[in-house]
Amino acid sequence: MIKKFFFPSIDKDVLEIMDKISTKGIENISLIVAIFEAITLAIFVLTRKSFGSEEWKSITSVLFCVATCTCGYFSAKYILREKKLKHILVTMLNAIYLMLMSLWGMWASYRRYGRGEQILTFYAVEVMVVCFIALKPWVSTALTISSYIILYLVLYLVDGAAGINIINYSILALVSAIGMGVRYHTLIRASQATVELQKTKDSEIQDKINMLQAIANIYDKVNLIDFVNNYEMSVRSKEQIKHDIDPVSQTHTVMSRMIRKRLMPDQLDSFIEYTNLKTVRSRLAGKRLLSDDFIDVVDGWFRAQYIPVEVDENGIPSRIVFTTRNVDDEKKREERLVRIAMTDELTRLFNRRSYEEDLASYRENGLDKDFIILSADVNGLKKVNDTIGHAAGDELIKGAADCLVLAIGNKGKVYRTGGDEFIALIHADNPQKICADIESCVNEWHGKFSESLTISIGVAAYADNQDLNVNELEKKADNEMYQAKARYYAAKGVDRRASGKR
Repeated sequence: MIKKFFFPSIDKDVLEIMDKISTKGIENISLIVAIFEAITLAIFVLTRKSFGSEEWKSITSVLFCVATCTCGYFSAKYILREKKLKHILVTMLNAIYLMLMSLWGMWASYRRYGRGEQILTFYAVEVMVVCFIALKPWVSTALTISSYIILYLVLYLVDGAAGINIINYSILALVSAIGMGVRYHTLIRASQATVELQKTKDSEIQDKINMLQAIANIYDKVNLIDFVNNYEMSVRSKEQIKHDIDPVSQTHTVMSRMIRKRLMPDQLDSFIEYTNLKTVRSRLAGKRLLSDDFIDVVDGWFRAQYIPVEVDENGIPSRIVFTTRNVDDEKKREERLVRIAMTDELTRLFNRRSYEEDLASYRENGLDKDFIILSADVNGLKKVNDTIGHAAGDELIKGAADCLVLAIGNKGKVYRTGGDEFIALIHADNPQKICADIESCVNEWHGKFSESLTISIGVAAYADNQDLNVNELEKKADNEMYQAKARYYAAKGVDRRASGKR
């Protein structure tokens, strides 16, 4: 396993895609860093009235970074000009770029360290290269560990590296090395998926090209568009009537104009753009097909595809097949699978996976002032399961779910995140009323197996805790719920630690 991690075997096609992705990444990040550092340098120079040795050292350091990134940008751009990249050049670019940027990070951090500051520049550079450099794990590990060792030795000569916590520093070095290895293997998997997808498409398209008449029996509509002789023809039609195409004034075929009469109004503009004859050839250039899905107001979803049959010497399609196929059942299956993946089978509430995805969205986009997290837990579920049975326990869980949904309504989403654990993400101005509505519903509940239901609730409103992020609000709501649960069991005289009850 270790050997496979550090010395992975890679298919030639996969390696080619990895080279393109990594080189493009260096091109992009080099341009961004070069521009940013150049602006920083300009501001630094313009705001200084005099220049001593320290100022000149800072200028030299930044110029080194700008020069490295500029060279990295143009080197990557030069390599990407070739249709088939040379792997040795890509490897050299990644290795040299890693070493030069690490050297700059060490240089800048050494100067900061001499002034009693933290070596944040070096850490920032290492994080950057972990995200963008693609070298075989054994190479990247050797280079990364070497960078950390060299910097430590340099700082050791200054003051015995007194400002460095050797344990934290070693962990950071290990994380950087592992991170680059993980990045490389992630790139392998992504590239393998791309190669497999491309092979599948190539095989499918080749079959379609060789069996054009058979394709007509697979698809609902098949239209041959001939840009050499300027006509279109339905392949499925027995008469195979040819309709002339005016390359100067005509923008759409007879077939596409007929289809758009039954198209959903909100998709009309995108369909007109997709089927534009003026642009379809350039959009297809260098591609195996164009594909997009639209909705017929009568028959539902259909997939429209452009497939090049012949291309000219410049790679521009000269004959194209335009097909449509009903995929409404496929779409419904996809929607059903997504729904199953995101909902809890017992309660039909959203599940933990859905909750984690929504929570990630809040982390990324921030919180509104009316945002509320509500945490709820069924009381006494274990006792019910043990004494009455799991059917009774399930009844309590579904009862709690129903009360939460009824009380919260369209103000938020309710998730079952564990056995008897629920969380709701709400947008409302009155958390107390929501809690009261839940309690009211719970108090009125009666089941087939159990006469009553109780739940413990904790609430955290962003309006009252604007210094907290979503994770902290979640923790606060959980803490309040557990406090409520403790009060419930204390009132019942139950020692939860001794009984193991929830």
